[in-house]
Amino acid sequence: MKRLLSILVSLSCVLSLFGQNNAESADDMARIILTPYVAGTSTIPSHAAMVVENKLNQVVTKYGVGSKSMESQFIITANLIEMSKDFTATAPVMVSMILAPTIYIGNGYTGELYSSCQLPEVRGVGENETKAYMAAIKQININSKELGECIEIGKTRIIEYYNSQIDFIISEAEALSKRQEWNEAILHLAAVPKVCKEAYEKAMLKIADVYQEKIDIEGGAKYNEAYAQWKADKSKESATRVVELLAGINPSSAYVERGRKLSAQVESHYAELVARRRAIEDRNWQFKVRQYQDAQDLKKMQQESSVENKRMLIEFAAGAVSEVTSVFKGSPAPSSVNSSASQPASSSKSAVGSGRKAKKQGIASKIASWFK
Repeated sequence: MKRLLSILVSLSCVLSLFGQNNAESADDMARIILTPYVAGTSTIPSHAAMVVENKLNQVVTKYGVGSKSMESQFIITANLIEMSKDFTATAPVMVSMILAPTIYIGNGYTGELYSSCQLPEVRGVGENETKAYMAAIKQININSKELGECIEIGKTRIIEYYNSQIDFIISEAEALSKRQEWNEAILHLAAVPKVCKEAYEKAMLKIADVYQEKIDIEGGAKYNEAYAQWKADKSKESATRVVELLAGINPSSAYVERGRKLSAQVESHYAELVARRRAIEDRNWQFKVRQYQDAQDLKKMQQESSVENKRMLIEFAAGAVSEVTSVFKGSPAPSSVNSSASQPASSSKSAVGSGRKAKKQGIASKIASWFK
């Protein structure tokens, strides 16, 4: 019963009626809907059709059988018979016309007539036939006893129609539902008035079934599209489309639970992606920090090594200069003084020259080793 009430609330815009009393004490007959209609086959001229329809709208409003939100298959229409047309003996000459109006109430789909009545004749005067005709229409009395009785008889016949035709109405709704014309099926069933208690209850139960079928099939289509979209593409744009599709599934649909699970998968997937991206970003940042620190340490080591190398190079260079200078001046280098003293003083000049040559070669070799 709660589901039925929920469905009826969602269809309230369809079932709302204009000009009817919603209080519990209201006359149930007032829930019948009559649609004003002017037939093209009537004797009413085309220029007067709108005026006649306005007069019929006044009738359905007064008797509480009108609606702005929906049209009924049951109609109220009129026909005007021209009884006489004369010209007045006045100056200027005017046209005088007498019309005999008749009201009809029936089924606009089947053509079945439920009630009719002839209203008192009306007379109109105008500068021409059109104005005289319009003036006569305005004289139709919507408060006449005959019109009230005609409407009551028509409503009674309509109630009898629903009580006898409810099974046929449900069958038509089922046929519409099979063609997936659910809205039309629901409107067809919603036209059953509350005064037809048994027929009305059957119609409301069938509305619940039709509506459930509608949201199940539509929900299944949206779920399948979302599932295929997510399986084919897990990008951010695809995830947005999937969420939009799943959000369109009616909460009462049989597919709502599947939709929630798929939505949770999408959220979980992107939660993992966000966590993974943050971990990668953190790791990349730490790597960059480590690279910077390593670069600074290497630069410091290079600076310290450069100073030490320069110091060693200067020391080597100083020693080399000392040795080279002593060789080319003919004096022994400091490192060879002791060995030279041990040699006999009578050594020949050729021995001295050979010794100098050997020393030059040794120094050259030593200098070359610095650059290896």
